[in-house]
Amino acid sequence: MRAHLLPRHHPSESVGKTELVRIRVMFRIVLALTVIGGCAILPGSWRTGWNEPWLDGKERPDTAGSWKLTKLEREDQRFIALAISGGGSRAANFGAAVMLELQQRKLLEQVDLISGVSGGTLPTVYYGLGEKAGAFTDAAVREAMGYNFQASWIRRWFLPQNIFRYWLSDFTRSNIMVQVFDNQLFHEATYADLRLHPKILLNTTVHNDNIRFTYTDEDFSQLHSVLALYPVANAVNASSAFPGAFQDVSLRNYVTPPRYVHLYDGGPIDNLGVQAVIGYMNRNLLGTSLRQLFPKGCVVFVIDATPASDHPELNHGPSSRSFVDYFVDTNALDAMDAMLMESRRSLLSAMGIPVADQDQVLKGRLVVSDKEQCGCEVRHVSLRQLLYLDEDEEGSVARLGKRVTQIKTKFWVSKEEQTDLFDAAKVLTKSLDDQKLLTEESFGVQCANAQRG
Repeated sequence: MRAHLLPRHHPSESVGKTELVRIRVMFRIVLALTVIGGCAILPGSWRTGWNEPWLDGKERPDTAGSWKLTKLEREDQRFIALAISGGGSRAANFGAAVMLELQQRKLLEQVDLISGVSGGTLPTVYYGLGEKAGAFTDAAVREAMGYNFQASWIRRWFLPQNIFRYWLSDFTRSNIMVQVFDNQLFHEATYADLRLHPKILLNTTVHNDNIRFTYTDEDFSQLHSVLALYPVANAVNASSAFPGAFQDVSLRNYVTPPRYVHLYDGGPIDNLGVQAVIGYMNRNLLGTSLRQLFPKGCVVFVIDATPASDHPELNHGPSSRSFVDYFVDTNALDAMDAMLMESRRSLLSAMGIPVADQDQVLKGRLVVSDKEQCGCEVRHVSLRQLLYLDEDEEGSVARLGKRVTQIKTKFWVSKEEQTDLFDAAKVLTKSLDDQKLLTEESFGVQCANAQRG
């Protein structure tokens, strides 16, 4: 009788429960292995593009990322450098547009070194890769630099493989941006793919002790690593990984026990990219002088995409939050812009451009460790100069300046913003032409010692 009171089980129900038990057991096993193994069994547990070890004593291949002065920089007896500032896509497009203007004047092909920071690293590496990245023409450059990197980055957050890696490994938002840069611009190129001329110096900040780190063969040698195998997209991301939006990018020092260097946005140390140029010059001037190394002249173009200091749009709304702020707090970016201003003032002052004239004077002098007290000519090309450069009664240049200096620091620009940035480059380089600051004669090395000058 009791048997009739027991519940009856259908065979299929027993099978279903058995499968459920198996699933639960497998899930617990995977979870346990994940915890015990520290995520090592998961795909992507090592950050993409980890720097590779190199055996001590084995000769390292040379790349364009180097402090070394070679015959490629000396053969025309003139040294030309570009320093392209940070500032997201505003800086990337303005820097690329000025480079195109210099190309029209047959000057870009003479450039020996390009130092990039943050957004300025995009055109720096794009040009350095040559055809590996794409043609350096107006149409190709506009398409490449006008891409909405930010939207692509956000979309990739939701790819299943990225979700899995992000939450269950050391894969970060920075790795996702590396995917975007590689997919759109660099196509998994490494430093070995860069042309040896011009030199390409990408600058970051060391999180460990707040000093500048420049991606060079020599600095990688100190890590017992090799730069030639390192993906350029990782270096670009490290230079532009501003805190709040991106995690820092790690490099391993192959010592025992291992040590690590953590890098983020190069802007806090030097958002103009000038310090790397000074460092390069000083390393190669030991025992000689600019006049001896480069008798036909030395000039540094500082391409400065610093925005305006005010934010008039905030006067018209009860909240400053935009759509982007749901993902990244843009107030952090504005705060960083404010902090970078004092560094900019100091650097430009050191180049002989007084604070009161820094948005109006296009010429300066770069002081280096020269035994004859010689210095390089400086051409300061800044978006903020447009606010003071109006040459017509209608004030169109000043209005252009107001528009471009209000473009936010972000990794996308609208078509209208891009057009304005390219127009800004045309106006400013024409102003250099008008003042005869792009002539060979104007690039001559000037020395404080009159007897040797």
